[in-house]
Amino acid sequence: MKSGEKIVLIGDSITDCGRLKEFPPLGNGYVYIAANLTAAKYPDRNIKWVNKGISGDTVQGLANRWSEDVVEEKPDWVSIYIGINNVAQDKSSNKNLIDLLGTFENSYRKILEKTRNETGAKIIMFEIFYLSFEDINNRGFDVSPYNKIIHKFAEEYNAILVPINVAFKEAVKKRPDCQWTTGDGVHPSPLGHALIALKFLESLGW
Repeated sequence: MKSGEKIVLIGDSITDCGRLKEFPPLGNGYVYIAANLTAAKYPDRNIKWVNKGISGDTVQGLANRWSEDVVEEKPDWVSIYIGINNVAQDKSSNKNLIDLLGTFENSYRKILEKTRNETGAKIIMFEIFYLSFEDINNRGFDVSPYNKIIHKFAEEYNAILVPINVAFKEAVKKRPDCQWTTGDGVHPSPLGHALIALKFLESLGW
């Protein structure tokens, strides 16, 4: 990212992290960490960071608010970190998984098309991660079919892919004694957010 550019980061609670009330305007998660690390390493770059995460959101929710929260911001970069709420809601649904994945894919394509056609912004896409052994509720989420769609779209739309699912698996192998989430296998601990921020910046060639 160059000086004078704007990046909009959008997603669910992992991105939100209290950005509206407790910790405005960037929250206290990976967005805040990445913005500060970038400013520290490149103090000559005046980059505008905009957090548009909303806790509990799904890709359908992003599609509904994309024009207002992304297009109208006129970003140079758009970072999309979404999907775990789709995984959770779909698992508790009685609907056919193939149909649910189709809805996920169609909504994701919608926001990618709007980004490409209405902003011209460079796109960053995150994998979905889930650490089953840290989930005290043992929900057994399977993120792989959703990540398969994300990988396909990253290639199709020439997006930068942040392989955060892979990063967490590698980190867990090296430091299994660490607490990477808050105990649900989904929401990152401070250490988990630091890992996301570093992998995000690494994927940008930072």
